[in-house]
Amino acid sequence: MNKMKRIFFLLSLAALVSCNNQQEAKQQNDNKQDDIAKTALEQESEIEVKPGATVIEPEKADPDRDVIIKREDTETAEGEIAIMFRRGTAAFENGEYEQGIELFNQILEKKPDEGRAYYNLGVGYFKMDNYGESLKAFSNAIKISPKDSLSLQYRGRVYYMMGNFKSSLNDYDRVAQLKPTDPIAFYNRGTARGRVDDYLGAIKDFDKAIELDPEYAEAYYNRGLANYYRGYLHEACYDWRKALNLGHYAAEKALKAYCEGGEN
Repeated sequence: MNKMKRIFFLLSLAALVSCNNQQEAKQQNDNKQDDIAKTALEQESEIEVKPGATVIEPEKADPDRDVIIKREDTETAEGEIAIMFRRGTAAFENGEYEQGIELFNQILEKKPDEGRAYYNLGVGYFKMDNYGESLKAFSNAIKISPKDSLSLQYRGRVYYMMGNFKSSLNDYDRVAQLKPTDPIAFYNRGTARGRVDDYLGAIKDFDKAIELDPEYAEAYYNRGLANYYRGYLHEACYDWRKALNLGHYAAEKALKAYCEGGEN
């Protein structure tokens, strides 16, 4: 395990490459591991979903559109901002991210302390794969509202995508503290812990996610990965069987490759 410091914990199962050029039988086993790598979980994040629901990836998350436009305010500065806000979220929903980003920047020119506009900017830049600008936007939203769990969760995802797993873990840790009954908060922190090789800590977080949501298939699957990398194959196989029974079909390949009796 000490030779595998860059394991692709969440997005893939890394091949366990032999350093001694072992025989063909070992190579065939490595090929099975490669097959699993192509199907590993990529559902880390989640925003504002109820326990038991399917995890929502940030790419599918909605922008903040909770702005009320009153008829008598439509000609005031606040009313103008509200209208621009609605236009910006509508642009995002139509996939017109550049237009939406322009509108939210205009809002911030008029009202620099509008945290929701910064949040939406972060969403727009994230969907355009512009992680640098997305990070700046979410950081500004967090400066305005330090307990904004949605921006913290998203910024954790941005850090994760940028490969800064320690910063990702810090943000996910803050979310878990702010939302102690949210299984997805613990699930996300578990995935980040896995990326810094803290498999025991990851297992504890997946345990908590499963305690809060006993049908959390992704948590079982990833707890299986953590158990596998700790060398606890029996526990890993149990978790993968449970994940498969709950509908996480990627677990089937893990069972066939590593567990006696396959998926049975």
